[in-house]
Amino acid sequence: MTSNNSEQVARGPKTSGETVGVVFVGCGYAADFYGATMPNYPHIEVKGAFDVEEDRAATFVEEYGGRVFNDFDEVLADPGVAIVVNLTSVSKHYSVSKAALLAGKHVYSEKPLASSLPEATELVELARERGLLLSSAPSTIFGQAGQTLLRAVHDGLIGKPRLVHASLDMGALAFMPYTEWRSRRDVPWPYLDEVANGCTMEHAGYQLSWLVAMFGPVVRMAAHTSLQLGDKWPTRTQLAPDVSLGFLEFANGTVCRLSIGWVAPADLSLTVIGDKGILSVGDVWQASAPVMLRRNVRTSGKTNAYLAEPEQLPFVIPAAQHRYTDTHDLTVGAGVADMASAVLKGGQSFLSADFSLHVLDVTLRLAAGRGVMEDVTLPASDDEKLARPPVAADTAAR
Repeated sequence: MTSNNSEQVARGPKTSGETVGVVFVGCGYAADFYGATMPNYPHIEVKGAFDVEEDRAATFVEEYGGRVFNDFDEVLADPGVAIVVNLTSVSKHYSVSKAALLAGKHVYSEKPLASSLPEATELVELARERGLLLSSAPSTIFGQAGQTLLRAVHDGLIGKPRLVHASLDMGALAFMPYTEWRSRRDVPWPYLDEVANGCTMEHAGYQLSWLVAMFGPVVRMAAHTSLQLGDKWPTRTQLAPDVSLGFLEFANGTVCRLSIGWVAPADLSLTVIGDKGILSVGDVWQASAPVMLRRNVRTSGKTNAYLAEPEQLPFVIPAAQHRYTDTHDLTVGAGVADMASAVLKGGQSFLSADFSLHVLDVTLRLAAGRGVMEDVTLPASDDEKLARPPVAADTAAR
């Protein structure tokens, strides 16, 4: 994974020069997704974990290595900890990340970066002032499907991209056995937090991170939201809208129709339509989902067909050896690994602080669902993906 070129070399905790010490703060449901993939990255040393529920930290280190930290202050005081991976609940993202940055630690946060744009902006500015790295999930762009699609678009296999259809509809959550879902360590899925945060805050980044990497920043957009299945949940359950529809225009002129929700049948597809054909991925949550190409072809007669039969593109990177496949084949650990590489070599993470902030900004606008077309302003940034429409670049695992 290649970080963007930058004259600023990250400061922060010292490393051995070969490995980077990482501690996981928060060992809930999502922590298994991370822990299971850490052996893929020999430049990461898992120092351990901390959770306010000590038994969760204990089962995490038993499964994935390191030691249990007695409290958060002990994490912050450890000179061997270079990166804090913030897997706490969304309401704690800002305070935990801020404390880690103030202690001189690089921070990789579960999505979203913070609950509000002012809080996230403060974190980004704090990281910049202290020469520290700050990134936010999701990191699925580093999977085989994400890297192959990114390369195909940048290599011009379908000519100029014009239109994207992107979905992260997860099915009608209210009708699913969500109270029974457990992680590998038997941690329950935090459904109360999820439905209170809403489908947009929880899931928009899975599509937006791919889209911004391919087409540059969002410059104009409109969004609308709705709560359709509110009467199907237990009373007094705090609910955010369960349907979000967005129209996005990117810096390179590509436009996108984005659907996110917990009402429609499951559809996690991404289709990019260009002048010379289309590229598609059936499920952006599956790292090894096939990337299909259909080229424009000449036809004759009275027909509306113009696309050749689909062909599967070869993956541009190999499959990860260690994966969490109980539910989703997610490449969540790759974002931490990319940050660790940037710590060792200098420069930015591919999922830079500015990149993560922009994805959050668009996510918040989608969640607000104001229903009007609005311009999206972008602060000055040295992240090349945001400075101009992206060009062909190698972001494969380094």
